[in-house]
Amino acid sequence: HAGLHVTMSEGGHQVTLHLYDLSQGMARSMSPALLGRQIDGIWHTGIVVHGQEYYFGGGIQVGYPGGTHFGRPVQVIPMGETHIPEELLQEFLAEISHRFTMHTYNLLRWNCNNFSNEVAQFLVGREIPGHVLSLPDDVMSTPLGQQLMPFLNMMEAQMRTASEQGTGGGMHQWTPPTMNQAASHHAAPATAIEAAPEEAIPTAPEPKATPPSDTEDAVKKAATEDAVKARIEAEIRAEFDRIMAAGGKTPNEAAAEALEIIRARAKEGKA
Repeated sequence: HAGLHVTMSEGGHQVTLHLYDLSQGMARSMSPALLGRQIDGIWHTGIVVHGQEYYFGGGIQVGYPGGTHFGRPVQVIPMGETHIPEELLQEFLAEISHRFTMHTYNLLRWNCNNFSNEVAQFLVGREIPGHVLSLPDDVMSTPLGQQLMPFLNMMEAQMRTASEQGTGGGMHQWTPPTMNQAASHHAAPATAIEAAPEEAIPTAPEPKATPPSDTEDAVKKAATEDAVKARIEAEIRAEFDRIMAAGGKTPNEAAAEALEIIRARAKEGKA
């Protein structure tokens, strides 16, 4: 296992939380007068990893980052890096999908932020910001919040209807990958990004002329890093499968334990 330490602290996949304000700024400006306390936004979140954005809105949705009908995120929050392979993430989503359906969705008690929180814990072992998760309690603890219940119920019904009719924009209903899809799995993010509107695609900088020797070194270094990353992901996958087969652990717990085992091996290799 020598060399694993090269990328256990770097070279993983970036995980970010996209934060949207469903009130489009109205909550921040009107909440002191209406609720008697400051509410900065009515938060919706999505998890971005492996070139895709995932969120829960009457079912698990997926598509290119920033392609939701909620507009641009008001904040992009780095959650850290993950060494969980995309294939394992898809299996995790399949494992939890029965709890995140059109019928289980509840605007106050079981919403997009609960989903983002579970996926974040699976990928990086940490929760999303507390003020996002506590928003329903913050609102409902006010007298006006109680009066808003009929309105909130109506919004929830609209969310379910939107899910039934399709999400539109750059998102679509997530479905567990079939064997054929799994084989071509890694091509999916590129296809999704190609379908994105122009403003969602960052402009690539002009490539700089590089001496051939430097280019060869860079290619060799990238190939080495990719090989190490692939080995780490394969070992995490093997440990995850072993822990799940033994029983008694949730996928979250198994992923965390697998990561700890691989990190410990990396330290031993470094020593």
